[in-house]
Amino acid sequence: MTELAIVVPSRKRSHNMLVLRELLPSAVICIDERELAEYAPVVPENRLLLHPPLENAPACRNWIVNNVSSPTVVMIDDDFVGVQVMVGSHRYITSADEIMAIIENAARCCADLELGVFCFAGTGNGMFLRADERPIAPVQPVFRAFGVMNAARHRTWRVDLPGRADADYTLRTLLLDRCVYADTRFFFDCGRVFAGRGGNVGMVTPEMFQASTRELKRTWGRAISFKAPGYMKKREVAACSIRVTRTNKVAQR
Repeated sequence: MTELAIVVPSRKRSHNMLVLRELLPSAVICIDERELAEYAPVVPENRLLLHPPLENAPACRNWIVNNVSSPTVVMIDDDFVGVQVMVGSHRYITSADEIMAIIENAARCCADLELGVFCFAGTGNGMFLRADERPIAPVQPVFRAFGVMNAARHRTWRVDLPGRADADYTLRTLLLDRCVYADTRFFFDCGRVFAGRGGNVGMVTPEMFQASTRELKRTWGRAISFKAPGYMKKREVAACSIRVTRTNKVAQR
């Protein structure tokens, strides 16, 4: 997969670059040009990609797909710390070679199936995923760690949906491509959502998040749900689940 580029959009997280570069040594770190002085001491110049000032994370993703020339572009969040195996031994992977093999394998399968988007487990909750029974899923949230190719190569994110653009992107992918290639055997661990320093933290206000949620519901209706599962008593982030079926229930019995 020599035509595969791994790009990590990053904001105010230079403190995680030493760890991240050990996990993804071939990755390019994409940052606002105004943060160059912060990242230059911890990321080599040839591994930095500078973008002009942009309004939010969706705008940064759009800039990446429009300015990185590789046929396959993989994006991974800048708070990535390792891969949790969701089947078998359930071991935790921090080997750069193994992580690259996982990415390349998913990219190859996606290309062979002529699909547009590949991703991985949307949660680290093994009971919810049942990855032993369904290691590859056709419906999964596209965020945290994913790749785009073919028809989805220049599909963009809605910049007017801060905090919810990934859910909208997932639903448009399911509409246009009919499914995603999701390898649920692996969970790319990026820590708690909207936590810590940097990234989206501080960029999405509660009012913006609520407005994005209303627009998402207006656009997609019954295809998306914001009702939390009964077994989840406490949540740090508002619930959001994709209600799209891409498997035959009879064939699954």
